[in-house]
Amino acid sequence: MWDHVSDQGMYKTEICNKWLEVGWCSYGSRCQFAHGMEELRYVLRHPRYKTELCRMVAAGGKCSYAHRCHFRHTLTKEEKAKHFPEATDGC
Repeated sequence: MWDHVSDQGMYKTEICNKWLEVGWCSYGSRCQFAHGMEELRYVLRHPRYKTELCRMVAAGGKCSYAHRCHFRHTLTKEEKAKHFPEATDGC
């Protein structure tokens, strides 16, 4: 049912950092990233996208995927108590 989600590609689904910072990009029309909101494509996500906690975050580490990670990086109160009991012991 969700096969089309993985087949859509990521072309022009994020703003180009260089274009955003300085207003131009050396790749021009060949750039894989969007140069403005009019080029930005919508990304169809799976219904479970970012519903589970990232394993790296749960282990107390830093996720190398950052905002591109398919998992949540924010913990609920219950998750904080489970994964980091020393931070929620009331001291």
